[in-house]
Amino acid sequence: MSEQTPIIFRLAESEMRRTNWKTVSTLVTMIVVSGCQDSSAPALSSSSVAPMMLAPAGRPSLSLSGGASGNTSNDFTVSPNGGVYFAGNHAVVFPAGSVCDPVTSSYGPGTWDQPCTTITSALRVHAEVRTANGRSWVDFTPALRFAPTNDASQYVWMFMYAPGAVNARGDLSRFNILYAASIGGSTIDESAMDSSMRTYVDTRSGISARRIKHFSGYTSSSGRACDPTVDLTDCFPDPNGT
Repeated sequence: MSEQTPIIFRLAESEMRRTNWKTVSTLVTMIVVSGCQDSSAPALSSSSVAPMMLAPAGRPSLSLSGGASGNTSNDFTVSPNGGVYFAGNHAVVFPAGSVCDPVTSSYGPGTWDQPCTTITSALRVHAEVRTANGRSWVDFTPALRFAPTNDASQYVWMFMYAPGAVNARGDLSRFNILYAASIGGSTIDESAMDSSMRTYVDTRSGISARRIKHFSGYTSSSGRACDPTVDLTDCFPDPNGT
């Protein structure tokens, strides 16, 4: 499989494509990630990032084309029945009954695993997508959290397009999906506190994916080489020295 570079994204209210969770495979191009593993798969070199073949059973699988602009905004309406919703080149997959009602549920650190009442009517979400210094950012509003579960098939999953991960070898940590409270803000590796939020990288198709328990937003590297003396940690060195 191929590696990916970390992507940064935060969700804001954006119009994304809707589809019922049970019909995801008919509305988006799906791929069976577990079927693309091979003997040359990269080694697990970071506790927070792993090859896609190690992702839990029951995870959704989808293909991202990367055809959208890196700087865009979308509005979409999340159904209580769940679905796949796109923000630029990235996507969020919601199972049915997974979105906590923001009117009645708590939000903030320490609340992610608290029980909640889920939405019973459609909810409008806005997403702002930006690229900066070799990273992709997605910011969502309103801030939401998702119903706690130990069933990986009921997780809310974030997929981020990371073309630099294609055929990547070695350490995959640069493709980690990190939480960011705002576009360009400080980042947090949530998997350090909860391993269920580990990032998995598909080095064949160039996609990073991970469970998310809430948003505002997230970030990951878009995979472009750059000058680390200028872009600091938001890029990785050009292997050709250019």
